[in-house]
Amino acid sequence: MKNAPLLPAPRIFTLLLSLFTALALVVISAQPAIAQTETILYSFCRPGCADGAGPDAGLLMDSAGNLYGTTYDGGLSPNYQGVVYKLTPRGAETALHSFGAVANDGNHPSGQLIMDTLGNLYGTTRMGGSNNTSGGGDGTVFKLSSDGTETILYNFGASSTDGIEPTAGVIADAEGNLYGTTFEGGAYGEGTVFRLTPEGVETILHSFAGGSTDGAGPWTGLTMDSNGNLYGTTQYGGTGDRPPGYGGTVFEISANGDYSILHNFAGPATDGSYVNASLTLDSRGNLYGTTYNGGADAYDAGTVFKLTPGSNGSWEETILYNFTNLTAACRNPYSAVVFDSAGTLYGTTAYGGTHGFGCLYSLTPAGKLSTVHAFSGSPDGSVPVGNLLMSEGYLYGVAEASGNKNGGGIVFKIQR
Repeated sequence: MKNAPLLPAPRIFTLLLSLFTALALVVISAQPAIAQTETILYSFCRPGCADGAGPDAGLLMDSAGNLYGTTYDGGLSPNYQGVVYKLTPRGAETALHSFGAVANDGNHPSGQLIMDTLGNLYGTTRMGGSNNTSGGGDGTVFKLSSDGTETILYNFGASSTDGIEPTAGVIADAEGNLYGTTFEGGAYGEGTVFRLTPEGVETILHSFAGGSTDGAGPWTGLTMDSNGNLYGTTQYGGTGDRPPGYGGTVFEISANGDYSILHNFAGPATDGSYVNASLTLDSRGNLYGTTYNGGADAYDAGTVFKLTPGSNGSWEETILYNFTNLTAACRNPYSAVVFDSAGTLYGTTAYGGTHGFGCLYSLTPAGKLSTVHAFSGSPDGSVPVGNLLMSEGYLYGVAEASGNKNGGGIVFKIQR
């Protein structure tokens, strides 16, 4: 089994951050702050709380304004293996499902949910299920009906070449087929892209081979364009795969099944590296994303990038912003970006900011980055790693840690 990501996953971030206290900072940040009001919609508790703990995936909103998400930990005892939750606009939380309460259930969901027209929720669990080649369960795809009934649609690890450990959620096409990635497994052990029919029949669309010729370790989910082409990222592999083993790629699987690498991340000091975020597609077919590491000079604090398709089938990368390790600067983006009608991008960083607990930032088309909100730890959040949701002038998201209930994390709302 491949080691966990070289740089800490969000749950390790939480453990590391708990060892430090915020320092008084006297140097003014190069990134101006925008005075915006944050509303904490809900604080999760820890340890061992039935409402869940450690939200690290983006939110889903229904037509009534209710929010849906997952927590990696928490839920009913004795397992505390994560929940699917619903949060009303007034902040009332309901744990719709606690994982691990029955035999062969999935556990530890870490991906974003989707909803069909009947109100059914679909998602993945990183571990658990009926197959156990990896030692902790190989993961599942699940369906949760509006009345809370769970159905396991697929158990990963069904064969020696099947994918295992899905660390991101799924997307759906018009026919109800689900698409996603697994971080490990496949024909070469480096992860897969899969398709799952509504009846639960899986097809492996690509098995990653790693090395300099292919990506490896897709940590995030997929993006689909109007023609059915799939786009995604890998943490490892590619021609820029620098020691000790991460560079990463952006890849495409066309609607007819052809696989190609659109970009190989080169790493410092010329490019980003180590991608934890999914891609965002604009109306012109450009792709936007972030890298956790890499960037200009020796900062290694990450980038915001844009990929533009060319007439000859090639793609050109533009670095829109290089994060820095300067005092109070936002750094190390872990989530995707969203954009408004003016083309301003919004995202979060896991670290940095005035208090060191991460930022919500804006980035104008001219390349000016501003701190919309600097997370400050309890009672505020810390380590905001889930994708943002934009609705009616507000940004909604989660922070994996802090809050006012022993560091279980928060759901927040910020006016942009």
